[in-house]
Amino acid sequence: MPLVRLAKIEDYESFDLLGRTMYRVTWCGKMCPGNPTDDPSNGLRLFNDWQCAVAAGHEAINDPALRLDLIVEWCLAERSETSKKLTAEILKKYKQPEYLITLEFEADAFQEPGLAYRYELAFLNAQVQKLPASTALRLQTLLQVV
Repeated sequence: MPLVRLAKIEDYESFDLLGRTMYRVTWCGKMCPGNPTDDPSNGLRLFNDWQCAVAAGHEAINDPALRLDLIVEWCLAERSETSKKLTAEILKKYKQPEYLITLEFEADAFQEPGLAYRYELAFLNAQVQKLPASTALRLQTLLQVV
């Protein structure tokens, strides 16, 4: 069982990201749930839940293809407004290679854990382009059904 470190609210420091105030855990350089976040209170809960999951043996997924698969499967299982918005972003990038998923978006429109997944999508642009057509079709169906 790996040793992990839990964060405290004091561990968060603010930084500017494209004119937006964000917060990150000072001693964790890894992008993960709750790091970075736009709300340290929510981020703290997500980060510590993630650390507990890692300590319980659930490995952190570092492979971009597997990270995207996790987000896609969550979207398909959740069927919420947040999952619908994530699905729309994924499909827009899939259909329009020149479109870039960025860190600039309306964070208030997303609920956790979808908000953390939306931040992650900005780092998975190349992977979205490699989605199998069958996965894109499943996502398209979700948009039509929800």
